[in-house]
Amino acid sequence: DPHVSIPNPDTGWVMPPLANEPTMYDRSVELLEAAIAEINALAEVEFVVVAGDLTKDSERYNHDRARELFTRFRKPVYCVPGNHDQPRPPRLRPPELLDPDAELVTGDQIPALYGDFGFDDPRRAAYSCDPAPDIHLVGLCSQKPGDDRGWVAPELLEWLDRDLARQRDRQRHAVVVLHHSIVEHVPGEATDPRFSWFHVENAAALKAVLRRHGVRLTLAGHLHIQDVQVEGGLYNVATSSLASYPHAYRIVSVRNGVAEIRSCRLQSIPSLPNLQESSRAFTERVFVGVLAKALMGRPFRYSPERAWATAEKLRDWWPSIAAGDARFAYDGGELGDEALAAYANSFSDGPPPDNDLTIDLGER
Repeated sequence: DPHVSIPNPDTGWVMPPLANEPTMYDRSVELLEAAIAEINALAEVEFVVVAGDLTKDSERYNHDRARELFTRFRKPVYCVPGNHDQPRPPRLRPPELLDPDAELVTGDQIPALYGDFGFDDPRRAAYSCDPAPDIHLVGLCSQKPGDDRGWVAPELLEWLDRDLARQRDRQRHAVVVLHHSIVEHVPGEATDPRFSWFHVENAAALKAVLRRHGVRLTLAGHLHIQDVQVEGGLYNVATSSLASYPHAYRIVSVRNGVAEIRSCRLQSIPSLPNLQESSRAFTERVFVGVLAKALMGRPFRYSPERAWATAEKLRDWWPSIAAGDARFAYDGGELGDEALAAYANSFSDGPPPDNDLTIDLGER
């Protein structure tokens, strides 16, 4: 999720700072350039996948800049759009945070605009290709129009079923990339309104198609966390945004039917030589406010004083989740609430590992 964001080239407009979001929009280009440089230095890379949220809020000028930056990769790039790559209604992004003079790209325009980055039919919000001898790559648009949550249209599910049915080579492994998650990465994700926008609404229908054709590996963005979940043999690998902590990308190597996944983090950019330390501290500060607001609402209904004091005790909680492989042991006495401690601890990570792991693509 690079979230490419530049000033409007005609008016100079830039989005005001956000109090409740730790995405570094103002450094997004610098962060993507750093990732491009690192990945271009890896001789073994055969192609690059970008799993959505290509822009801040689907401004045409940000798409133009994203496309230009993607051409700097030395290997082919395959993209899918995210929820930010369509016009944002006021209930999702207050008008003061949207460029009033921007030409916006709609979701149905994405396949034509990104024809050089995977999409081979300007009328279809999906594509497939064989970018390496043993990989069949499928890209799916999972934007739900006017919403942050995911949705895969029925006609795309039918197309996917036909596409995977045509794959007869047992040595070629299908890898499906879409922006939203299809397996729960946090407790209650599919139904809890605080997290259901992470998820594909009709994930069950999509997973039925994938399982019918033996797909083992799916890639996602959107959550801005390093997390891997497996459900019935189907892996969903979510990778954090380049524009927010921990600024990670992954190298996936497939050899002899085994996928080895290694996570890499950007360590510095010219404007932030101590990127990891600075970004984690920034994320902690932002999420203290986010958590305090949440604790003042249902079901906890804390007073403002208690909410802020408790949020301070949890300031490392979400950055640890974002980094992956987190284990929690909060004490009810320490937090002053056994139910809150149990809830925070329920986000502890279990197997498989979130950052570095191996997946046997032949197992069922």
